[in-house]
Amino acid sequence: MRKRFIIGVELLTGLAIGAAAAATVVSFLIVFLVDKDIEAESGHMATITAYAISRTIEASDTSNQFDTITAPLVRSGSLEAAVMLDYSGNMIAGSGISSEDIPVPGETKGWYFAGCAETDHIVGVRPCRSSISAIYRSLIIGLAALTAALAVLAFFTPRYLSRTVISPLREILFEADRFSSGGGIDPEAAGASFHRLVELLHDRDQQLNDLRKRAEKRADRVEKRSAAMLSVLGSAVFSIDGNGNLSLFNRQSKEMFELSDGDIDKEFPWEKTEAGRKLKPILLSQDKLGNTSSEFQIRDDVVKQDRMYSVVISRSGVNEIAVLVTDVTRISELERRIADQTAMADIGAASAGISHEMGNTLCALSGYVDLLTRGHSDERTQNIISEVKREVESAQGLIISFGSFARSPEPVKANLGRDDVVSICEEACRLNEDRCSVSTSIDEFFINADRKLLSSCIYNIVRNAVEADSSSSVRISINRKGTNLLISVADSGPGLSIDSDEAFRPFRTTKNRSSGNMGLGLSVSRRIIRSMGGELSGENRDESGALFTILIPIQENQGGY
Repeated sequence: MRKRFIIGVELLTGLAIGAAAAATVVSFLIVFLVDKDIEAESGHMATITAYAISRTIEASDTSNQFDTITAPLVRSGSLEAAVMLDYSGNMIAGSGISSEDIPVPGETKGWYFAGCAETDHIVGVRPCRSSISAIYRSLIIGLAALTAALAVLAFFTPRYLSRTVISPLREILFEADRFSSGGGIDPEAAGASFHRLVELLHDRDQQLNDLRKRAEKRADRVEKRSAAMLSVLGSAVFSIDGNGNLSLFNRQSKEMFELSDGDIDKEFPWEKTEAGRKLKPILLSQDKLGNTSSEFQIRDDVVKQDRMYSVVISRSGVNEIAVLVTDVTRISELERRIADQTAMADIGAASAGISHEMGNTLCALSGYVDLLTRGHSDERTQNIISEVKREVESAQGLIISFGSFARSPEPVKANLGRDDVVSICEEACRLNEDRCSVSTSIDEFFINADRKLLSSCIYNIVRNAVEADSSSSVRISINRKGTNLLISVADSGPGLSIDSDEAFRPFRTTKNRSSGNMGLGLSVSRRIIRSMGGELSGENRDESGALFTILIPIQENQGGY
């Protein structure tokens, strides 16, 4: 019984290895035959291609026709090279081949030729080597090596098992016979031992399954926590593996780059959005390990505003890339406003002193001019004095602008209703009623604003529009936008000749400064609107002209604030 057991073990081992070797041989033959079939099919298709090219080319202008047909095939990788020969073997034309490498029909390996009696020439093509053929050849080599290894293993394994396993087992069974009759030798004892071993293996497998389930639960909890943290982060976060494929993204990334679950394990869709097109060159340029940072800017067509984004790129040693994209437009805007306010405060303080000193001087000069007028009545003197007075009045206008800019008046807020706002807009149009109109599409509302200052701002915008073009028309619209009152002043003039942000900077103007324009009107108007909790902005219209908008919060409680 013991001998039969040992012989059975050796036989089963040899049969298992032999079967594996036989399966490998069969696989080797199948791959070899398929590779040969592919090679034959490739040659057949190349011959057909050569014949088709030769039939297509006409007897006249053969070289140009040949280049026109074969050049795209060579560039696209369908053919490695193509040549046209006469029946003497001389090259007439060629693509992807030099004159020193002219093939010989029937002798040069890898070339396939076909001729046409009507055109008196031979066309040869050399197809590109298929990547599938290379794979099959690699498989053939690998399977051949595996077959040889299995054959050697099938020959030496029984001897190795006999020396290292069977002989020690034979001694163990012999010793068991000495202490227990039939222990480990008879089929019943061997079956009991086998069943006990199966039970132990089953228990161990159950333990491993329990450990696996607990590990999966912990991994699920960690993944859910990570997803929740990424979702509330407020920034777009995604990761890319070493092959450039998307492996993870959060909700913000989905919205910014228009991602979907179908994009996972695929190349990141850079060209789908403007943000992706801006981010791609940044990511390609940052190839250092660790964390690097950059930023980019895109135009938001909805709000007509540029948005600024901060980018942090973390690259690991296995070429995994994590990207954090944060919208910092609000922060940049606050920084710019703080800088503008600081600069404007400094300019305002200087303006106050300059206005005072120059105002005193101009008042005295105006008085002297009036005295000169009384003693000189001739026409020439009167003209000169009139010019002097005009210049003095212009300078006084500048001083008034300086004073308005320096004082920055605080608004005295009051509840203004629909009729009040309409009346303010109509007053701004009163001097130009033939060119200015007011319209509204909403019913009653209330805002907390200074009537006088609001009227001054709207009048200043209307005056700028009228002065920009003597033939332009101005339209004031009163509407509601969310929780805000929207007052739009649109004109049909030439529009803004400078950037909209530049138009609101102090002392920035396109008007003639000799008439008292210092470029402070829009800057002061924006400061007034912001002091009432609103916002003033401007832009060029799509068709023609400029559009200035005032946003002021609507009060839900009309009784007060």
